[in-house]
Amino acid sequence: MSNDKEEQFRAYIEDRRIPCRYGTKCYQKNAIHLEKYKHPPTKETEKKRNTKHSEIRKKRKNKDNNEISNNFQKKKIKKEENKIINEDLHNVVITGENNTIKNNNIFCEVIKQSEDLSNTESMKNTNNLITIASLLDYDKVNIENDIILKEISNNAKIISHLFLTEMPEDFFQLYEFCKNICENDPLNALNHFHLQLVGPYDVFKKGFMNAKVENKEILLKHWRYYYDPPEFQTIIKDNNKDGLHFGYWRDDISKHPVFVAKNKAAINYIIEPVAENIFGTLDVYFEEKLKLATPFEKIRITMLHQKLKSFAKEKKITLEKKTANMQDREKKIVTRAFHKAGIVVPYNKKTQLGYRDLAITDNELQKLLKEIEYASTPEIRKKSMSKLEEIIRLATIAADECDFGTVLELGHDLFSSGISFVQSKALNLMSLAYNLLQRPQFLKIAQVHLKNRSKSLDLNVIVYD
Repeated sequence: MSNDKEEQFRAYIEDRRIPCRYGTKCYQKNAIHLEKYKHPPTKETEKKRNTKHSEIRKKRKNKDNNEISNNFQKKKIKKEENKIINEDLHNVVITGENNTIKNNNIFCEVIKQSEDLSNTESMKNTNNLITIASLLDYDKVNIENDIILKEISNNAKIISHLFLTEMPEDFFQLYEFCKNICENDPLNALNHFHLQLVGPYDVFKKGFMNAKVENKEILLKHWRYYYDPPEFQTIIKDNNKDGLHFGYWRDDISKHPVFVAKNKAAINYIIEPVAENIFGTLDVYFEEKLKLATPFEKIRITMLHQKLKSFAKEKKITLEKKTANMQDREKKIVTRAFHKAGIVVPYNKKTQLGYRDLAITDNELQKLLKEIEYASTPEIRKKSMSKLEEIIRLATIAADECDFGTVLELGHDLFSSGISFVQSKALNLMSLAYNLLQRPQFLKIAQVHLKNRSKSLDLNVIVYD
């Protein structure tokens, strides 16, 4: 490799920008893209090298490269790894019987950088991330090491601190059940059935304390799907493309969940209550799977289903779908909202204080929101927005008169719509409602979620070494 090309590789390696996932095949000419992502040197970039790389090459022009050349033939690689498709990218020379690659140090470093960042172009430099242990230490949460994480009391403390929620007993019992099935990897014990334990279950992972995140608040977005309001916390995901996931629903974050619900994030915003606890939910899931399973699949599902029932019986866990608690909650619902899970707020039936109907029906509001989303001109959208502003004004008046449920309903409806033009208004309404209802944790979750809401089905925010 010539000194000129070698300098280009070095400049590419030392460039701290994110590598473009498409490498030399990238066709982007957009200035913003080119500024944000670095691209490997090619024949084209030899001619159109930017000023920064030219300066680096000139500064190093007279350096002795003997040390580099002595390291060119260090490693051997397998034959199948020697099939280099893009000679412009790597300019690799495969030699003789040993199949050794010249410039191996540079080659390996380029490949390593690409592999580390190929999953997503938006992945931030890990140097800017902070470990979970550091977060807990900074907040003076007394956790010494990974061994202590095996104790439920400590796990509960960590979850409460990082995710702002108290987990019910069945949450920990499910982990125990999965550990009985697969001791080495409990979170993937149900993987044969397309299920994975996620969200706060990450606390049980080996190496969790050394895992890294961008900051503490980003954990409130960990496995939070696009249509998940603050009341909904994902704990299990299905690996299918419809974005099916299950989670706890809490009307009040200071209390235990009222039920486990499901949502298909890739399809719509409907949140459907399934059972009071996660075991009842899995009972329903396996029953539905059996209806569509092949004879071979039925054997495996039936065996696991039976284990689940036996474990639940031993631990005295109910598998009822509509428990007395869920029925009591139904009576307290003041409105269904778009997501259909229902909203519960303090309400006095005699004085009718706590909630009043919105000044618009659900159908009318959905129609108005579609007008806003699909308006052909800014002027038309402005007219529709002014109608919405009036609905918001009347809802805030209701809140001033202690009907807090009204403003919460409208906030949830705008959130569920997912329409970008109204998300700031959704947050304003939810902020007002959660402050009045003294539910600050929900407000914090809403703020973090709406700051960078994503329709992706891969919503992990934790980086493991």
